[in-house]
Amino acid sequence: MKKIVLIIILTAFFLWLALNYEVALSLIAYIIGLFMPLIVGLCLAFILNVLMKYIENRILSKLDSRIIKSGKSEQVWVRAKRIAALLLTLIFVLGLIAFVLAMIIPTLRETIASLIAYAPGFFDAAQEKALTILNKLGMEGDFSQIFSENWSTVFDRLATFVSGAGSSLASGAAHVAAGVFSALTNAVIGFVFALYLLLTKETLSRQARQFIKAYMSAKKAAFVFRTARLSRRIFEKFVSGQCIEAVIIGTLTTLGSLVINPGYAVMLGVLVGFTALLPVIGAFIGVIVGALLLVMVSPLQALAFIIFIIVLQQLDNHIIYPKVVGKSIGLPGMWVLLAVLVGGSLYGIFGIIIGVPLASVIYSSLRLDMRRRLQRKRAIRQASSQEA
Repeated sequence: MKKIVLIIILTAFFLWLALNYEVALSLIAYIIGLFMPLIVGLCLAFILNVLMKYIENRILSKLDSRIIKSGKSEQVWVRAKRIAALLLTLIFVLGLIAFVLAMIIPTLRETIASLIAYAPGFFDAAQEKALTILNKLGMEGDFSQIFSENWSTVFDRLATFVSGAGSSLASGAAHVAAGVFSALTNAVIGFVFALYLLLTKETLSRQARQFIKAYMSAKKAAFVFRTARLSRRIFEKFVSGQCIEAVIIGTLTTLGSLVINPGYAVMLGVLVGFTALLPVIGAFIGVIVGALLLVMVSPLQALAFIIFIIVLQQLDNHIIYPKVVGKSIGLPGMWVLLAVLVGGSLYGIFGIIIGVPLASVIYSSLRLDMRRRLQRKRAIRQASSQEA
């Protein structure tokens, strides 16, 4: 009777979802919005935990014997080691971000200043070049006269648009400001929550295991624990593999940029390598910024850089990324590309980031389940043959 009642309730619930999908989607979005700081904190904690575990277990653990021999309490040292590993992790990450910004911002500032300084001359040269081409084609035109005659009309229309759309612009600006404030609030609360998770991860893990054991059967609890261990292992390898792939792309970009513009080679390599932390799409962000930095130096160098990054991106998508990231998480290259395409089409950048490790979890779970089923069927056949 319990199963029948449960089936009826679930059927009614899914029927209600199908008939009121808009309300259901709004409710889901509202719930996700409420738990967004928690989601951000979980993501930050998981990413930082990869480096933190390495510092705590590989570097600081070498001091265990010395501290214990010196008479210090082991429990106090374990807590101190955890805090020290977290501080070193934050220092390393913030230092890396500061290094990247220090490499990019001065050059970007100079490029913007050059754009402002040379923009009038650039447009005058473009106008002269256009006039020369028109004259060669037998067409004559005075762009300055055309622009001077239409400037008043342009300004009149602009004034009308601003006066008519003032309220819309004000409401849009308020909406954007509210969104930025909400994002900053979620980021700050999520960061604090991530620190708490990292400092008390063993306690929280033990409590979660006790909760699952208390409210689930032994078979279901074993399945949850097995899936959680598999997911943790795959996501950790994905983060480390993504970092290795970013270092490879940054190094190759630096080597290629030495031919294009030696003065900008290191900066371009750091820029593209840092943005390559985003799977597949990150390098395109780096090439846009890098091309803007080179265009004022030489448009030909900017074009050469774009072509080089496009070729490098194809090499990365089909060889480097599937081999480095896909191999580290046990996912074949074809499934890596499929996960990136499907995840990106569904959820954009977030889908690209989460798609590869999630696909690896599903792939590994199905492979393990398939092996168990085949072994069970093989054992049944062998038992049947022996009885016969």
